[in-house]
Amino acid sequence: MAESPTPVSPAAATLRSVSCPRCAGRLQGRDGDRVIECASCGTAFLTALEDGFSRRYFPARVQRLQAVGHAARWLWEHPDAPSDIRESAFVEADLLYVPIWEYRAHVVGWEFGHKIHTRAEIVHTGEGDVVVTELVDEPVEEGFLGERRFYQEAADLTVLGMGRPRITGREHTLPYLVGELERGAVVLQSERDLGTVRERARESFLCPPTGTLGRESRLFLLKESAALIYYPLWSLRYRYRGRLYEMVVDARSGVIHAARAPADNSRRLAWFLASYAVLGVLLAAVLSAGSTWQSAAALSPYAIMLLAALAVASFARFRLVKEVEYHEPFSA
Repeated sequence: MAESPTPVSPAAATLRSVSCPRCAGRLQGRDGDRVIECASCGTAFLTALEDGFSRRYFPARVQRLQAVGHAARWLWEHPDAPSDIRESAFVEADLLYVPIWEYRAHVVGWEFGHKIHTRAEIVHTGEGDVVVTELVDEPVEEGFLGERRFYQEAADLTVLGMGRPRITGREHTLPYLVGELERGAVVLQSERDLGTVRERARESFLCPPTGTLGRESRLFLLKESAALIYYPLWSLRYRYRGRLYEMVVDARSGVIHAARAPADNSRRLAWFLASYAVLGVLLAAVLSAGSTWQSAAALSPYAIMLLAALAVASFARFRLVKEVEYHEPFSA
């Protein structure tokens, strides 16, 4: 016996009909649709949102096996990794979509003031031409008209051992619809509200450019918009000598975003033994500096204290460099 179809709520079945602003054709869509398309000219439109911002995402381009390959190659080629790092095995690979706030606005206005800069001039002398530089106080009257963008992670990414991925605002994104991402992908929830992001963005947009002294600025914001963008990252875990380590691979480019790896123990051990050899030489030099046994005995407690302090520092350094930690260079 076939199962009865799931009943559809009246709100979900309600049709909305408006006219296309391009060809006056009819646009139809159900409640909750994010994208509607004109049946006549094919133009697609995004519907308005009740919460004041849109949701978009970057499609993942790197598959699971490709991400593991990029991570393994990075480990094998890292100069500080142990020689037997190839024996490590990747045991987990999860696709994460991390939320990032994007706030945009068009800034229009003007700025008055003055700036000091260096000006070079060529002076003709009897022996030839000489370049002379001088400081010039120049008045400034500049106008502004352009778009500014502000980005901030919407979740605490430090818990996952990663930072905010690089976004320029020129990349192509797609409308985010629940249930349309890759099967098994984990979408992190936003923890920071839009109001806080809006305040920080406006403060950044209304800050006039540096270099102008005694300035008087009049800046205004137009066409403000906000979006919650989901960025794909591969979270990998691999096992080396019974211990688990984490790596994060950019699911769009395959670049290593963050990584933790074991350090080369042989190099660390050599450095540790060399440090103690140097400490022993220093102790012998201090003890031999005394002209008599009495003076050497008087200096020996201080030499032992110095040796102990340096030994503790060396051991702490030895413990601190037992792992290699990497984060992708990034400037917002």
